[in-house]
Amino acid sequence: MNRKTIIVTGGTGGIGLSLVKRLAQMDNKIFIIGKNEEKGKKAILETSSPGVEFFKCDLSEKKEINKFLKEINSVNKIDLLVNNAGALFLKREVNSENVEKNFSLNHISYFQMSLSLIEKLKKSNNPKIINITSNAHKMHSLDLEDLESKKNYSAWKAYCRSKLLNIYFTYEFNRKMNTNIICNCVHPGFVNSDFGNNNNSVYRAGIKIIKKLFAISTDKSSSFIYNLCEDDLKNKSENYFYKGKEKKSSNISYDRKIADFVWKESLKYIS
Repeated sequence: MNRKTIIVTGGTGGIGLSLVKRLAQMDNKIFIIGKNEEKGKKAILETSSPGVEFFKCDLSEKKEINKFLKEINSVNKIDLLVNNAGALFLKREVNSENVEKNFSLNHISYFQMSLSLIEKLKKSNNPKIINITSNAHKMHSLDLEDLESKKNYSAWKAYCRSKLLNIYFTYEFNRKMNTNIICNCVHPGFVNSDFGNNNNSVYRAGIKIIKKLFAISTDKSSSFIYNLCEDDLKNKSENYFYKGKEKKSSNISYDRKIADFVWKESLKYIS
């Protein structure tokens, strides 16, 4: 396999780190992005690969993403972008620009990273964007007048909506961009990772029990994503994968008018 240049957001733990370890075995150049420097250093040690580099970046912040993009400006091409960073915020939190964090981290970061790296991706022979979403997207529809969950905030509802936004973005990217970039989204399963650990101890204890009962390992989950990274997916763009298999996403996720609306609104956040 030819050496690839890869970006994995949220690559310092959980599914992201497990995926990075797999990709690093193929002697790829990998940029991992996360906001915790200690976890970043540990991740590099765990991969045992000279090709892995960590960048400290809070992906809920537009200005920090812009800083990262400047730091890799000299990189000629990107072969693969994995938008994996995500969180669930028990209480409504906002970033420095007063944007709700489920929305900014779980959706706008995917949007900004992908659109900003288009020219570098187009230089690859087989460029791919993989957006990590969740089957939880089926549980709630969007409130188009309240994308940032300002009214009657529910952590779970805000998270589910952010995962639906990932799917709208994936489908609309393929329709609007008209490039050689293969863009798909994947639900990697309910995973036994550190997801949700940013919240209080009661919530962490509850989700820990649920994970113990129902979750799959990060290694198993990352294998689904890795296969998408390596498979020849020509003419297989604009798809939703459930644990590695093509599936239908929710009926509402195919609504082109909503997707177009979401795209136009999202552009305002990165301009």
